[in-house]
Amino acid sequence: MQQTPTLSAQQDNRVILAAYGDSLVAGWGLSTQDGLVAQLEAELVKAGAGGAKGVRVLDFGVSGDTSVDGLERLSEVLAAKPRAVLLEFGANDCYQGLPLDETRDALYKMITALRAEGVAVLLAGWRTSMDLFKPYDDPDLAGLVPLAPPLYTADYVERFNRMHAELARRLEIPCMTHILDPLDGQIGCYQADGVHPSAKGAAILAQALAPQLLPLLDEPPLPE
Repeated sequence: MQQTPTLSAQQDNRVILAAYGDSLVAGWGLSTQDGLVAQLEAELVKAGAGGAKGVRVLDFGVSGDTSVDGLERLSEVLAAKPRAVLLEFGANDCYQGLPLDETRDALYKMITALRAEGVAVLLAGWRTSMDLFKPYDDPDLAGLVPLAPPLYTADYVERFNRMHAELARRLEIPCMTHILDPLDGQIGCYQADGVHPSAKGAAILAQALAPQLLPLLDEPPLPE
């Protein structure tokens, strides 16, 4: 688990974006400078996010976390007093076959708690498929994929893939339906596991996310 980011208002008055999620936020397999958080901050700085104050992206990504795990860390995110949050959970929920009601409830609680504190939220979802548990052809990766959990059925996949967008519409927040959609059709964007972005992939994700986050950072905080 990564060290929890801390920030003293007396030391740094930049506008804060909290990147709050799992290994896709944490930059699994990448150096700090090549990960999504650093590259997203660079994109936002280049775009002038935060105005005269500038912007800082704090890393609240923990590899392996489900949405339920993420909910347990909510107080740490709130303590950083972000202007906005990139909220990204889902891959590990479906990989573990977590009941949909648990995932939806955890996401709902995170979003509503953040908004109650005046924090804007961009929800980044996850799209799964029935072949998620298909063994890799690469012999170096053989045996690393477990059997599908009991709840992982075609109905589960269909309902899971609607969940993030439905929740975003219900709560009237912006949503990227699948966090990895910007990488579709592009070469060299994934590491060997075919799931985690490479440094190139993280850069493309940062470029896709920055325009969606920019208005959330430049707007005044939501009323409590």
